[in-house]
Amino acid sequence: MTATVAAPPRPAAAATTPEPRTPLLRRPLAACALLLLVYVGLSFANNPHGYLGTDTGGKVATLRSMQATGSLQPVVGYWAQAYDHEGVLHPLALTAHLGGEWVNVTTLPMLYAGYPLYLLGGLRAILLLPMLGGVLTALGARALARRLGGRGDLAFWAVGLLTPVVIYSLDFWEHTLGLAAMLGGVVVLFDVADRRAGWRGAAVGGALFGIAATMRTEALVYAAATVLVLAWCGRRRRPERPVWCAAAAGVGLLVPLVANQLLEQAILGTGLRAARTVGAASGGGTDVWSRVKDALTTTVGLNRTQVPTDWLLGALLAGLVALGVARALSDDRTARRTGWLALGVAALGYALWVHDGLGFLPGLLVASPLVVVGLVAARRRPAFARPVAIALVALPVVWVFQYGGGANPQWGGRYELCSGILLAVVGCVALETTPWRVAAAALALAGAVTGAGLAWLSVRSHEVADAVSSVAAEPGPIVASGSGLLHFWREGGALYTPTRPWLTAEHESELPEAARVVADTGASSFTLVTLEPAAPPRQIGGYQAGAHHRVAFLAGLHLTVTRYRRAEPALAGGG
Repeated sequence: MTATVAAPPRPAAAATTPEPRTPLLRRPLAACALLLLVYVGLSFANNPHGYLGTDTGGKVATLRSMQATGSLQPVVGYWAQAYDHEGVLHPLALTAHLGGEWVNVTTLPMLYAGYPLYLLGGLRAILLLPMLGGVLTALGARALARRLGGRGDLAFWAVGLLTPVVIYSLDFWEHTLGLAAMLGGVVVLFDVADRRAGWRGAAVGGALFGIAATMRTEALVYAAATVLVLAWCGRRRRPERPVWCAAAAGVGLLVPLVANQLLEQAILGTGLRAARTVGAASGGGTDVWSRVKDALTTTVGLNRTQVPTDWLLGALLAGLVALGVARALSDDRTARRTGWLALGVAALGYALWVHDGLGFLPGLLVASPLVVVGLVAARRRPAFARPVAIALVALPVVWVFQYGGGANPQWGGRYELCSGILLAVVGCVALETTPWRVAAAALALAGAVTGAGLAWLSVRSHEVADAVSSVAAEPGPIVASGSGLLHFWREGGALYTPTRPWLTAEHESELPEAARVVADTGASSFTLVTLEPAAPPRQIGGYQAGAHHRVAFLAGLHLTVTRYRRAEPALAGGG
């Protein structure tokens, strides 16, 4: 008889639970693509011939000149060089005469990256670069938020759409690209400090700051602040091989800077960024009161009334937002009511600002309410200490060394944007765990303010483009005169070519010299453009004023366009 052994029963197969699918908008690649599409859609509200700032016009004028001459040299030329050797009357303000060439740019990487796009698709195509910078900045905000204990999705969308980042993403400027590199450097160096990366990560972090510094001088300040704060916070728990990490970060920082310097030397025969950095450093200790005024304007300025009233109103508005958020999060019902009242008053203040007319909002704290939320939440989690410290340590140094003058015509303190984004990310992480009504109110307020900025960019681009186009259609040569029109032709960079017979006379005392240049060219007449209420002179050199008309300019301002013809011999000696 054969024994049989029964096989043990097979265990029942465990039911497999399918992994939950990540929502589409929480997938980084899909979110980046959608954000880029939003930027593209928003850009069509703007006139591509008008810009947020005159620096953009200088870069566009350079691209047009490169295309007109078929050269890769980033020069703008000067039609009257034979009659004005020093370029005193060059139409584009801030043009430098380097090695016999006329240059109106301060950085080369973005210019050369944008040139192929310009040849392919014109002025709208070059906006792809700042838009990609905005997307990368939002991606960096997401990465930082995750390292602070947040999910990151709110930081991505809020930084990308509810902060000044979206405004600078629609203008051919280096701000978003530089900001993305700085934020990436902060994230990577955080990983090094937390031992998630080693000396290679330190090299990458340094390189990112170096890349940012080829476009934005303040990147050097934020690099130093990041290293200082991380060294202080990590004095008890140092990264592996700290000496190697420090050396790698230093080398990484230098490589892009040296490469950019060699590029500038090869193309222009001098170093643009190095000269700009030295200039900023040497000017840091001069004109202290002017530095203080610029610091207050770019931090709490409303650009509405005379200072110091303007600063006080801006500080009051930011204080109301801070009080409102802090009180709305309280457990006490009376305190919460006070908080909602403060937020309501703040919203009313912003509404009055918009009702008074769109314009630049230069103060960081008033242009980005999420920055204020970040300051309020700074002590809520230990993880917030490092980004908040970097933001605050860098600010005074930026105030001291930021470019002097021109503090009002900007949005949200453009030199302080990195501090603003670091604090905004902290605010977004804090809002993830706050009652939804408070989070919604903060985000709505940020969206409303940023929406006003987008509206202003649209209005400004159309009004400036229309005015410059109208004046450029006048018979030449055309002279723009007055300090208020110093950057007029730079604003019109989209219409510039090296042969355009344009001149700029910043002061009325330079008009006789402009008339001499016009006479030397053999022109029997020229057109003068002045900003009201300045009255055009009756006679300039040997030219007599004739017919004139008005042209609408910007924010209710008007230009006076006057035609001058060669005076009769009996009048030629007049003033």
